Amino acid sequence: MRRVWASLAVLSLVAPVALAQGRAGSIELTPTVGYWFGDTLARGTVNAFDFDVTVDDTTAAGVRISYRFTENWALEGALMRFKADLVTGRKELFGGAEKLGEIRGDVAEIGFEGSFGSSRLVPFLAGGIGAMRLDPSMANASSDTRFVGHLGAGFKLFFTPSVALRFDWRGHSANVRSGRDDCDWWERCSYDDRWLTFKELSLGLAFAF
Repeated sequence: MRRVWASLAVLSLVAPVALAQGRAGSIELTPTVGYWFGDTLARGTVNAFDFDVTVDDTTAAGVRISYRFTENWALEGALMRFKADLVTGRKELFGGAEKLGEIRGDVAEIGFEGSFGSSRLVPFLAGGIGAMRLDPSMANASSDTRFVGHLGAGFKLFFTPSVALRFDWRGHSANVRSGRDDCDWWERCSYDDRWLTFKELSLGLAFAF
């Protein structure tokens, strides 16, 4: 008899959580902290440097908010901020990079989230577009705002119908070069130098309403 009551108690806890996932019309607010892996600004990408400069790895913080309009699809917006060191080189092993200054990044993005299943553990895919404002703290450089696209995946682990731990792994690519000044005489272009890509690993606590 005790086993029956224990089973009923477990079901009473799990069932509301299962029913809560994928509820159309719900809103999720997720304060987020994470680690962003930096990338290199190739020589000639910006006028301030005539050599390779790397945006170093750093922490970031922000918030995500999403509106679920179907059981498996949500419209999601995010605001993130980071502050990183600018160092010489391309992160060579034992390269002895020299710090040149700092750069702040403010990121505003909007996109879609597609989730799978309606259990306590909910995996998802996400992607979208936005803008990234880069503000270097150097005398010979000014701030600028560029297009950014992001793509990633993650999962949510629900403790209650309204609270979940959220894990994200994403890539954010900002277009940092305009024009065709990276093309040679034969019009062959290096598009790798046009993009500054950050890889994000983050955790958040999601509150569903």
